[in-house]
Amino acid sequence: MDNSYFWTILNIILIIFGTGLLLKDLYAVYHHGKFIVKVKDNRVLAIIWGVLIILFSMIFSSEIRLYIHNKLDNFNGIFVYIFWIELSISNIIKSFIGSELRENGIYNLGYFYKWDKIKSYSWVLPDIIQFKANTFLGINRRFKFDIDEELKPIINETIERKLGL
Repeated sequence: MDNSYFWTILNIILIIFGTGLLLKDLYAVYHHGKFIVKVKDNRVLAIIWGVLIILFSMIFSSEIRLYIHNKLDNFNGIFVYIFWIELSISNIIKSFIGSELRENGIYNLGYFYKWDKIKSYSWVLPDIIQFKANTFLGINRRFKFDIDEELKPIINETIERKLGL
């Protein structure tokens, strides 16, 4: 097997993986229920990934031009930048989602926990809530949110209703 075929197959697998990540994030945005409360978002990460997507797009277009003018003999560089563009878009989506309560669960740093995976919650400080969630393979995970104090009654009511407390 020629070495370039190996890299082409590997790059196609990366593109399929990147497309899967992107579709998963888009699915999450549209199908995880009505937005209830935005806890936190991370604009800094969105800006960093935005700059990276511009950089990857510029390099991608340069690679396309080189290929069209017969200065590149394979698609491997092009495939790599398609993957990085997909990954950047996926991370921009996660950055804009941030941490929030939704009708069907809780987002925390790009991960979605359905309400049935949330085992408990407690207020560790007047403006910080901690959740305990059951994750993949039954591993318990704890995460905290900084909450604006005026949102505390809405959050308490929502959590108690969703957890059946």
